[in-house]
Amino acid sequence: MIDDNDFDEQDEPIENQHPKRKKLMILLLPLLIVIGISVGIYFAINNNYDSLGGSYNIVQYNKDNADSITAFYDLPEIKAFVNGEDGRHELKLKLTLELSSVEDLRIVEILTSKLTDTVLNHVIELNMDEVEGSTGLYWLKEELLYRFNLVSAPVKIKNLNFSVFELQR
Repeated sequence: MIDDNDFDEQDEPIENQHPKRKKLMILLLPLLIVIGISVGIYFAINNNYDSLGGSYNIVQYNKDNADSITAFYDLPEIKAFVNGEDGRHELKLKLTLELSSVEDLRIVEILTSKLTDTVLNHVIELNMDEVEGSTGLYWLKEELLYRFNLVSAPVKIKNLNFSVFELQR
């Protein structure tokens, strides 16, 4: 039969068997806490609301009329290749969408990747001749505006502006 005293004798040596673990934990625990706090502060400082790469501006033309609010949303820069007679040419686009309400900004921000894919899918189909000149730019704008309104169905995109349009030959 085992006495209660036998258990007390066994407890003492177990505590003395792991002094290296205790020292290691005493050293590592503060280090892990400092690293965790540092990472948390880093992400808190660098947390921007343009996680998808877009930014927006809100303009109100007339303070008396709430319908005159216009919101502009900047899509991230898009790079695509356009086929030409002498090979492929790089096209850089930066688009600004004109919206009629602030609530539409949230929906468009969620749809940013889908809108970017829409631009890429359309531009890949084009030839160099279809993009050149003012006529090509006009038709590209109209086609992209049409496709954007299909993608963002409940949201009406009023206009599309090119912030950057570079076609490298």
